[in-house]
Amino acid sequence: MDTRFLERLLRTGIKHYTKSTSDTSVSFSESTESTMLLIAVRVIDVFALHPSVAQNPKLLDRISALYRVAALDIPDISVEAAQALSRILDRDSAVQWILEHPEPLVRAIDAEAAGNMDTLGFVLNRCSRFMSELEDARRYAPGWVTLVAKAALLFSEARDMRKFQLVSVLANCLEPIDSDDAGAIDSVAKCLSIVQSVSNGCTWILRQKSETTEYADQALVLYSHLVRLWPSHVFGRQNHKGKAPEYSDAAAADGTESENTSDIQKESELALRLACIEGQSSIDKMLICPPAEEKDPASVKKAEAARVRLGWKYPICAGIVSGWLVWISRWLDDQPESSAVDEGSILNLMTEVEALAQATVNFFIDWKERLDSETKMLELAPEIILSAVHFLGEWLATDPKIHKDALPFISMCATWVIKGGEVGSTIAEYMRPCVLFALDTCGISEMQYIDDLKSRDSRHSKNLHAENASSWVGTMELDDLARAIYAIPSDQDILSINRS
Repeated sequence: MDTRFLERLLRTGIKHYTKSTSDTSVSFSESTESTMLLIAVRVIDVFALHPSVAQNPKLLDRISALYRVAALDIPDISVEAAQALSRILDRDSAVQWILEHPEPLVRAIDAEAAGNMDTLGFVLNRCSRFMSELEDARRYAPGWVTLVAKAALLFSEARDMRKFQLVSVLANCLEPIDSDDAGAIDSVAKCLSIVQSVSNGCTWILRQKSETTEYADQALVLYSHLVRLWPSHVFGRQNHKGKAPEYSDAAAADGTESENTSDIQKESELALRLACIEGQSSIDKMLICPPAEEKDPASVKKAEAARVRLGWKYPICAGIVSGWLVWISRWLDDQPESSAVDEGSILNLMTEVEALAQATVNFFIDWKERLDSETKMLELAPEIILSAVHFLGEWLATDPKIHKDALPFISMCATWVIKGGEVGSTIAEYMRPCVLFALDTCGISEMQYIDDLKSRDSRHSKNLHAENASSWVGTMELDDLARAIYAIPSDQDILSINRS
């Protein structure tokens, strides 16, 4: 099959249309080139219907030109080009071709950087969905990184409406990728350039929040994807005062890596602070939401559903903060004792995180008093609860002095673990590290504690000499949570079984 004539028609049509946009004396819609371009698009669309033809490399090589036509917003023609492109990319073989040969599409994206962002969003999302379905994403990682890095660079450099349009394009691109895929991709083709560009673009929008509230929210969502996928790149900070971490990239040779790492660190601290502020704002909105005027179940459920909707941003903010807590804990553990860690900046960030943690605990205590049912809370807001448990689980594993204030929340977690099904299993996974941390502060091993619970002995050998011993150990709340996590029946459960 010879498709060179299609390439000529596409190339000539694009060239003529581009000229007509700058020269009003040229009418593209009435020209021969317009008709020929439409014919080429329709022929490709027909070819795409036939499996054997649609997988032909000669046709797949036309994808970049077809992308340009779709992105140009040519009346009538671009819509049909987008449909043809969608039909071609519906086949995995076409996506494989793009990821194995990304350069032509990168040039097309660059050529139509001012074009229709919907086309770019569709292509990137389709490639990401393909990557997420693979057992091993490493094979096509270089091509995926090449395409996404180009879009991320456009996002970083744009200073017009395109920047705001690219926020959702990149968020939809990263959404299908999970942390395992991200790690596999980064092991083959470093994603640092993507993180740098996206981080820079997001923080620029976040700084303009007063003027672009809607886009600031979208930027926070996009940034949360970075934290979820590549926390080590997002929060990369200096190992020693004045010395940046070493990367294997060639850019380190001219010092740009050190400068970029420093920029990412500053941007991550700004994003973290904003996440804490926005998270508290979401909590405040949920707290002041008026209760149901009537006490019947339908009215209460409607009012509480409205409360939950007001807190839609909280899981995003809590996810960013949780990601930082996980990363900073591991990072600090990896530092040698002689390392000069900048404790001041970390403690300043911890202070803001603590404010969000305390606000979260207070909200759940208040909400529990309103509903008087942990089960109803979980039914109404599983996403908010999961994000809060993950965040507080990591936070409570950092400082035993705050454990006492969290005892009511610990009781709620025990109920959710028991009655929450799959969500309960996830909550158990999130809370187990902070239980181990509490035991460690008192010198009690996990196995010793489990044995105590199984023998229903509440007299744990708390190490009173531990300066920061957890106020949890020895409490009914911790015992109940641990019984739920380790699936150990309580005294009450055993008595119930015996009676039956």
